[in-house]
Amino acid sequence: MKKKKFSLFLLAAFIVIIPLLATVASAAPTFPDANFQSVWSRPDKILTERTGVGRGFVWGPESILNGNESYTEAPGGQRLVQYFDKARMEVNNPAGDRSDPNFVTSGLLVKELVLGRQQNGNDVNKFTQGNPSEVQIAGDPNTGGANATAPTYRSFRNIATFNNDNPVNPKLGEQVVDKIDKAGNITAITSPDPSVKFTAYESATKHNIADVFIAYGNTQGLIWNGSAYVNGPLFYPNATYVFGLPITDAYWIKAVVAGVEKDILVQLFERRVLTYTPTNDANSKVEMGNVGQHYYRWRYVENLGIGTTTPTTPPISATPTTPVSTTTTASPTATSTPTPTPTPIPVPSNDYTQGRAPYLKTGSIPQGVTSSNVTSYPTGAGAINSSPVYDPDKKLAIIGTAGNGVVGVNVTNFSTPTQSWKFQPVGVNFNSPVVLFNGIVYIGGSDGKIYAIKEADGTQLWASTATGGPVTSQIALDVDTAYVVSADGKLYAINLSTGTPKWQNQPAAVNLVNSPIIAPDGTLYIAGNDKKVYAFKKDGSQVPTTTWNPTALDDLITTTPTYGNGRLYVGTANGTLYALNSNGTVQTQKTFTATKPIYTTPAVVTVSGVVRVYVGTDDGSVYGVDANNVATVQWTFMIPLMPLIHSSIAEVDGFIYFAAEDKKVYRVEAGNSSNSLVLTTASGLFGTNSAVVNSGYLVIASQDGNLYLVK
Repeated sequence: MKKKKFSLFLLAAFIVIIPLLATVASAAPTFPDANFQSVWSRPDKILTERTGVGRGFVWGPESILNGNESYTEAPGGQRLVQYFDKARMEVNNPAGDRSDPNFVTSGLLVKELVLGRQQNGNDVNKFTQGNPSEVQIAGDPNTGGANATAPTYRSFRNIATFNNDNPVNPKLGEQVVDKIDKAGNITAITSPDPSVKFTAYESATKHNIADVFIAYGNTQGLIWNGSAYVNGPLFYPNATYVFGLPITDAYWIKAVVAGVEKDILVQLFERRVLTYTPTNDANSKVEMGNVGQHYYRWRYVENLGIGTTTPTTPPISATPTTPVSTTTTASPTATSTPTPTPTPIPVPSNDYTQGRAPYLKTGSIPQGVTSSNVTSYPTGAGAINSSPVYDPDKKLAIIGTAGNGVVGVNVTNFSTPTQSWKFQPVGVNFNSPVVLFNGIVYIGGSDGKIYAIKEADGTQLWASTATGGPVTSQIALDVDTAYVVSADGKLYAINLSTGTPKWQNQPAAVNLVNSPIIAPDGTLYIAGNDKKVYAFKKDGSQVPTTTWNPTALDDLITTTPTYGNGRLYVGTANGTLYALNSNGTVQTQKTFTATKPIYTTPAVVTVSGVVRVYVGTDDGSVYGVDANNVATVQWTFMIPLMPLIHSSIAEVDGFIYFAAEDKKVYRVEAGNSSNSLVLTTASGLFGTNSAVVNSGYLVIASQDGNLYLVK
């Protein structure tokens, strides 16, 4: 009985609103489940032990309460939950796999607050209807009308998406100029920060995402791995696990913060509310709303927004952290049902395990051979020295050409492809591989510029300032930056939203060659013409030799590096494949045929549980070697007459695909080299043009000016 009275006292205390002091170090909360502790500790443990970390809490400094809540599918109809300032953690199946990131889920609390609907089970029809929350979504508490004009959760009810309603068309590259008021009215304004643009579009909910929130979702920093602090992604296993999908676009609002009215950008996701305040210091421009606090108040103090004199009884609980506040501090939230790992918020792929890894996707196995399975499209160009992309959703293949611009080819009718659009600046050849991200095509030109082109219609979004020479390297994309090597031997960083230059660099007396890649920790790796691989930070500075001290290899580096299995892999003009350790030293090496160069980007793939590296060489063979010891050859496929192989390997669904200078495109089983097939034969050579295999279609361009498609 005493415990019950204590809980009601705590509920009453929640009506008093006091702002949080998120940067004050404090003791870690107690946890009812070890996995709750692991999830919390990864981003937040360091904030209770150190000051000056430079970020806010993902979950919160303390626990509001923990206990059991009713949920239909949970054992006994009860599931363990723990509330934090930012979110609620849940265990839906205590007998589940504790190594699965989704053993701990987190609630779709923003969705419930906007709908005014408490979800009681996996079935969307199992809910208790209340009223949308009237808590201000950002800024100071509204005690005494101190923040009366700021929108509440209710303000977003008619623009949020929950069941394919309220979709918004893509606005990629556009400034964020719409404002929402407390009544939910949308008006266009002059942007308080013109640099903020929409750079991502989530097709599942049909909402644009502001670049500042994309960048935040890609944050790296010190995290707790269970035994030590290491650098890693702040949001694990991905940003969507923490944020959920966007349910609105980003909108400007007016809100009072610390007694001062400010312009704040807000965007609602299923699990979190993110805010961006241009006038804040750099470490707190992007913050997370106190959704966990708001939801707790709505559910247990305000009785789902209906209001009663006797608050709803919460779970048996630990002492609450602090009274409810609307002031934001940075942190992530969670899901209400056990779901598979969700699709991440769109960020550029950091998969550099294969040369064209982001554009490889499982599907039916291309069969080729017959005319019903092979088609070609003449681009009208005199030559093609580029690798394509294929978008299966739009049935669109895109290729750069020498002489006829960048061409989008519609393959809805496989037997008769047609031109969808063409982008052709006067006098510019496009000899770099095509890069596609979130509806934008990125490609380098012979005029030294990087071009951003809209996938939808082929119109130019921007063109960068010219670099010091033609661009033939593949462009590496980060959340807000494009990195490319120009013919002048320099590495360039270019703003992904505007095309404006950020920085350029090169090692002293060294020209950089081939293409850059980005490792999972954000390090840029690029080969030099002095037989070494160099490492750069994202600010353009070189990684110090105490961290990366590269070894000179046996000849010029002739491939773009790949990163997989915790190592870099590169090939040389002497026919040697190298595996490099994380400090730049050689781990293992293998010379296949001396003086027969390797021009193909190594492919690091797993075959029957074994991590293997596949590489083609100028001795007419493709080799598969042990990724942990590349000197151990485990697989060999030799082509009769030993044609040169310059086209990089693509591995999809247990088969490797590549072209050779006998004008043929090959498919070989990755675990059995005797199972091979010539899919098609072109009328010209392929050179370094490489294939993509996506959703059952293989697409590759020949130097004869034709685009070949195989299904």
